[in-house]
Amino acid sequence: MGCFMGNVSNSIITDLKNYAESIVDDRHTPAVSLAVWKDGQLYQGAAGILNLKTGVEATADSIFQIGSITKVFTTCLVMQLVDEGRVELDAPVKRYLRDFQIADAKATQMITVRQLLNHTNGIAGDFFPDDGGCEGNPIARYVDRCNLLPIIHPIGEMYSYSNSAFAIAGRLIEVVLGISWYQAMQEFIYRPLGMNQAIADPAEAIRYRAAMGHVVRDGNADQWQLAEKAYLPLGLAPVGSTPTMSAANLITFARAHLDKGLSQSGERWLSTASIAEMQRPHIELPKYSHISCKYAGIGWGITDYNPNNTRVIGHGGATSGSLAMVNILPAQNSAYVILMNGFQPTAMDAINRDLLMAVAGIDTTEPDPAPTLSIPLEPYIGSYESLDIVIDIRMADEMLVANIDYKTDPLPPTDLALVPVDENCFAAYTGEGTRAKNLAFVPHYADDRPAYLFLGGRLNRRVSREKAI
Repeated sequence: MGCFMGNVSNSIITDLKNYAESIVDDRHTPAVSLAVWKDGQLYQGAAGILNLKTGVEATADSIFQIGSITKVFTTCLVMQLVDEGRVELDAPVKRYLRDFQIADAKATQMITVRQLLNHTNGIAGDFFPDDGGCEGNPIARYVDRCNLLPIIHPIGEMYSYSNSAFAIAGRLIEVVLGISWYQAMQEFIYRPLGMNQAIADPAEAIRYRAAMGHVVRDGNADQWQLAEKAYLPLGLAPVGSTPTMSAANLITFARAHLDKGLSQSGERWLSTASIAEMQRPHIELPKYSHISCKYAGIGWGITDYNPNNTRVIGHGGATSGSLAMVNILPAQNSAYVILMNGFQPTAMDAINRDLLMAVAGIDTTEPDPAPTLSIPLEPYIGSYESLDIVIDIRMADEMLVANIDYKTDPLPPTDLALVPVDENCFAAYTGEGTRAKNLAFVPHYADDRPAYLFLGGRLNRRVSREKAI
């Protein structure tokens, strides 16, 4: 096929089936399911194989894991409790969850519900303990095991994406409601919104045409194998390890946010005040893009694209061999969903780029760095680390090189050449010269050296200083 790649137009939307087939063919992705809501109409398209061992084909009603998009669902459950007066956003988490405890005793008392939901809580977030075979409530067990997690930045003052915070929020929901988080998802989101091809409990997957996640074999992007596990630990369900749904059902959820908290039947599902609070910028992220400004809302991520200041409200998701994305464009009254059962970030980026252009005319191409820019490079050299990743910055051939070693994501180690865009932001290039995502050094300096490297939404703290090679 390949008929759409590089030819971005409205025809992508009106013929999503052919576009999906072109993605599977050109990107060698196992399967993809797409949905677009535009001009009062739903467009859908799916292609590929849901499970390479069974050979079952993807259809528009197939369900895929949505990963961290679940965080927006968990946020909605909290905001319903706010609407009912049962939870206050600026109250300490401890008020509702007395067992909540992290390594820093003072931080444990200080962290608020709002800070859980806008990623300003400072909790080291990429904690993925194996809970297979454990009895009892896996979410409660996960929260108990958070007692040794450190604080990585001052509470409320900085942004760093925290998975652990949303497991804690999920447990808070269980304690306040007196039911399981899984039941809450079904009773207070899926059912009132009419999402009949959506599950939270993976035990229900057998009822549906379900996708299985895939990862590349031995680093070869053209060869796939089933992910080792069907889903990530159950204790991380409120974070995104288990919810699975069709692209059309995720559009249904997005439309409830476009429609200011009304279901498609016109029933009030979430207050207009809560919808507005979720979509309001709460904190600006470190500046790593020169075509947009990025913010955290509550649950949602917010991007304002230059030069026309078009706002996109959305969230991505990555889980065991799957990727997902939902974006809402309020000014266009539009939304779109991308679901993939192959862990291939470059393909996801390409589809997102095409759909943003087709829906709103947004070009996401980052400008090349100015060749005349010259800044001292030695202050950036060192090792930066979080629970999920280690990034070693060194000097080679008079330029900075980043070696990225992933601890949990199914990605091979990567070397990137860094070229300064400004004193805090660096463009990154692979060994083949392909542009990767920018990196940002957060300007909290000690002896003129950055304290953090911001990548993938996380603050990676400097842990050592190295000599130039």
